[in-house]
Amino acid sequence: MTAGETKSIIYYSRFAPTIDKGGGARRMVQIYEIIKQIDPGFEFASSARADWIPKKERKKIKAKIRDKKFHSSLFIHPSIKKWSADHMGYVYRNRVISEKWSELIEDNFNYRLAIMDDPIYFAPLFKALIKKKIPVVAALQNIESLSPDQVKQNGSVKLFEEELEILSQCRLVITISREEDIFLRNLGVRARYLPYYPVEPLFKRLIGVREARENNKDKRKEGILMVGNSKNLPTREGMKLAAHYWRQNHLERLGGKLIIGGFNTETFLGENPPDESTEFRGTLSHEDLDQLLRTVKACLCYQKWGSGALTRICEMLTAGIPVIASSHAARSYYNLPGLIEFRELDDLENALRRLDGMNGHIPVPVSPDTSLLIAEIRSLLGSTVG
Repeated sequence: MTAGETKSIIYYSRFAPTIDKGGGARRMVQIYEIIKQIDPGFEFASSARADWIPKKERKKIKAKIRDKKFHSSLFIHPSIKKWSADHMGYVYRNRVISEKWSELIEDNFNYRLAIMDDPIYFAPLFKALIKKKIPVVAALQNIESLSPDQVKQNGSVKLFEEELEILSQCRLVITISREEDIFLRNLGVRARYLPYYPVEPLFKRLIGVREARENNKDKRKEGILMVGNSKNLPTREGMKLAAHYWRQNHLERLGGKLIIGGFNTETFLGENPPDESTEFRGTLSHEDLDQLLRTVKACLCYQKWGSGALTRICEMLTAGIPVIASSHAARSYYNLPGLIEFRELDDLENALRRLDGMNGHIPVPVSPDTSLLIAEIRSLLGSTVG
């Protein structure tokens, strides 16, 4: 944080600004690029990188999470205890970093607007900004308290109330999901839905895949790809269930091999030996992923629960690849050309048969109009910037 220098916007994120770290980071970069249009010199702080946190403090935080000392601490904030055991370390880390960041908000804090990813993770910082009368815009990846894998069952209602109270104090909440936009508006929260769309470097890669597929129309496409970050529990469970169902029902006779790959899949799914119906690729380089995307018949997305919206559906359609998605995974993407929806795994065979009958060009998804969002953020600044 640059003391004494007047800037318009500061963006607090729980992600590093890269398109190489999963859907959450890619969505954040989309918002990042929009904010840059409003204030090219805006400040950015990432809790993933522990920006502005001294090295000694970073080591202390890492050691507490490693040793799980925050579980037994008498001074642990009550809200942290409402999260699941698997998610508690992540919550603790973001909360501690946000406490450190809030200490930097003094009389020389010269920002007129704060953007904040999922402010429930940064509650101490959020409260400090509100006390300072700095307007906050929330950029939601999900309504975090509605993700059942992240919260304790007996704490979910209280945690949701806490998150809703925070969101109700935001001047604007940007959602990635149409369903969450409607849900929040009905609860009186000022929300604006902004669909996910890949930023220019990723968009060019995906268009390159599309062109390669179109230039090789006569070459047989083989296999169905499931790709995602298996550290995400709904994604990981979806992969495991789909792989088991694929094998049990010999769906290779319709779709070929089910190929599963993506970040950390070798850790969670490596115990599955390859066979004639499934193949586990593990973490994929850009080159390996793009080669797969050029040759597979379709992408499969399967989730039984989860919030937000899946960035990979838009990306696969941009690459000209048909997507077969369960109804829950297809949230916010219903009825798009190139998307085949099925309700449960028992319907997957019918979806694969529909894939064989799919003909014609899959249009590139339309880039969302950001002009109203930009105008709304400019209005919160009180004057036009740039």
